[in-house]
Amino acid sequence: MDSNLVIIILAAGQGKRLGGESQKVVREILGKPMLLYLFNTIEKLKPYKTIVVVGYKKEEVFEQLKDKNVEYAEQTSLKGTGDAVLQTKGLLTDYKGDILILCGDVPFVTIETLNKLITTHRDQKNDGTILTAFVDNPTGYGRIKRDEKRKVLSIVEELNASPGEKDIKEINAGIYIFKKEPVFEALSKVKPDKIKNEYYLTDVVKILSTEGKKIGTYTTETPKECLGINSIKDIEEATHFLLTYKERENE
Repeated sequence: MDSNLVIIILAAGQGKRLGGESQKVVREILGKPMLLYLFNTIEKLKPYKTIVVVGYKKEEVFEQLKDKNVEYAEQTSLKGTGDAVLQTKGLLTDYKGDILILCGDVPFVTIETLNKLITTHRDQKNDGTILTAFVDNPTGYGRIKRDEKRKVLSIVEELNASPGEKDIKEINAGIYIFKKEPVFEALSKVKPDKIKNEYYLTDVVKILSTEGKKIGTYTTETPKECLGINSIKDIEEATHFLLTYKERENE
């Protein structure tokens, strides 16, 4: 067991673009709920604790994870990813280690990538480390904004990005590892977004960077493993990725 690692999985959202009839993270891809793909990976990390943040149609998540060793935090009002992570604070009162934050709708990140992200975070003694990828079409993703020395300044969401920021090809994969104390301190300072009125977890990066905390990145060479499932088109793309991935494993 890695006693210095807690995993938080965000699984509260409604998934309106997928119809919203069921909780998004239980939607099946090749006959298996996307949340279970993620669990099969993270269980190999042997974390001290795994917390799943639930909300919309939480019973469907409970049913999928009934045989798993997890704890739950509930986000009763869907106020964004920052607010979702804050709901776990009471379950981590005596914990002081690293927190790996994943999204239940980004199910195909590999164990190799997660191990490299964790190792980079710890070797560089970062306060926070972001998984990033370079893509030709970054539309829809948060962009990694850096200064001239390549220091991470912030993550800029698509809705808030200027034309110049939208040209940035390095994207946020929605997977992070933070030291516990700095991330919860920063979360207490996050203000609601002016457009969506949600508390973004990504705002933590700018707060920590401004305060002189050390923010690093690890970049995957396989951007497809960071695919977020938000639409029918994404499910089709994910199915193709999985089939291709399986073919490579069988070669």
